[in-house]
Amino acid sequence: MNILFVNFHPVDSQVVRFVGKELIIKKHNVLFALAEKEGIIQQIIQYDNFKHAKIGKSKSSIQGKITNILQLGVRLTKIISEFKPDIVFSPTSLYAGLIAKLHKIPVISWGDTETATTNLKYSLPFIDSLLIPDCFYAKLKDNNKVVPFNSYKELAYLHPNWFKPDKSVLERLKLKISDKIVLMRFSALNAMHDIGLKSVGDNYREQILGYIQEIEKYAKVYISTTEHDPGEEFKKYELKIHPSEYIHFLSFCSLYIGEGTTTASEAGVLGVPWINIQKTTRGYLIDQEKNYKLGFKTDNVDKAFQTAIEWIQKDNLKIGWQVKRDKLLNDKIDVSSFLIWFIENYPESHKIMKENPEYQNRFK
Repeated sequence: MNILFVNFHPVDSQVVRFVGKELIIKKHNVLFALAEKEGIIQQIIQYDNFKHAKIGKSKSSIQGKITNILQLGVRLTKIISEFKPDIVFSPTSLYAGLIAKLHKIPVISWGDTETATTNLKYSLPFIDSLLIPDCFYAKLKDNNKVVPFNSYKELAYLHPNWFKPDKSVLERLKLKISDKIVLMRFSALNAMHDIGLKSVGDNYREQILGYIQEIEKYAKVYISTTEHDPGEEFKKYELKIHPSEYIHFLSFCSLYIGEGTTTASEAGVLGVPWINIQKTTRGYLIDQEKNYKLGFKTDNVDKAFQTAIEWIQKDNLKIGWQVKRDKLLNDKIDVSSFLIWFIENYPESHKIMKENPEYQNRFK
């Protein structure tokens, strides 16, 4: 079987990295088509030695996104015509869905961002199966296409069945496992669902710098700058590692604080306390906060950093979080194993999940 994975964001390649490897072992042909963002998707793909082809570059402006529909569509059409996939697997995307349907190829998509209303609205008509976490709170039309699963996308690449933290990233940064480490991330906020928002990194620069200097009394502070340049005064905190090392570094952190919702969820499933500074909400973070007490969301910058200062002073913070993480892992399914089964057995797998959702429990 020929399987085409379409990637528009670094996390897209992470979601299917173990799925792709396993399908190749099972003698399927796998190709990645990527629209570069932040210059790091290709680095991740190449790290795993996947065959890949570029279809363009993601654009941040509304005009750029509209223009991209044609440009990416033309390039994706060429790839599909040459590779002849049996299945296209992609995050919700008008580009991927429309082109695949024109070629009469089934489209399996995943989505977990309730605020991406425009993307969801225009993508769904061209999707055959839409996989979403069962904590997804937005109501979607055409329920026959929707397949809820009891987990998060982050457990496709961070479930302990697949992910083993590599401490060599700490050695390169001259850090020890015993060190308290705080990771911060301020977003570029240029996705379609972010239009009209502004990063707190821009609005509260001096305030945040003061809080960082306070946190430094108790921990090493690093700022991820792949999406957003925080400015000269923050340069000393810049995290300089290969993109493939990011989740390994996060797994050894004592605390994550920032706007990135995916990074917050990654922290949670790794047992790292998180504080998400956001006005908008995501079902997967509501689930982690309400049912597992792994972190909390606020749009109050002072509350976020004051809590961070309080938490980082605790000596056994991560021990308690590991107990919470174990509970989460006991409840959720191994998403990579589920996706491998779903793709290999499609479309029968869709029918099975609609008739018997409990079938997924065999992937715990």
